[in-house]
Amino acid sequence: MSEGTTVWLRPPFGVGEPKEVEATPDILVPLLVKGWSQCEPPADPEEVTTDVHD
Repeated sequence: MSEGTTVWLRPPFGVGEPKEVEATPDILVPLLVKGWSQCEPPADPEEVTTDVHD
C-alpha cells in the first residue's frame, strides 16, 4: 500500500495483530465503529540503523 493513503489500526481490546488499511471513509468508519483504533505501525525488524558507533 502506498505511503500516506493508509493507516494502521489495532483491534478492539488489543486482541490480534494491527493491520494496515486504506484511509477512506468506506473502510475506516465500519472498523472504528467495531472498536478498532489508530496506532503506530509495527516496528520493522529489518530496519537498518545508520547511527552505529565503533
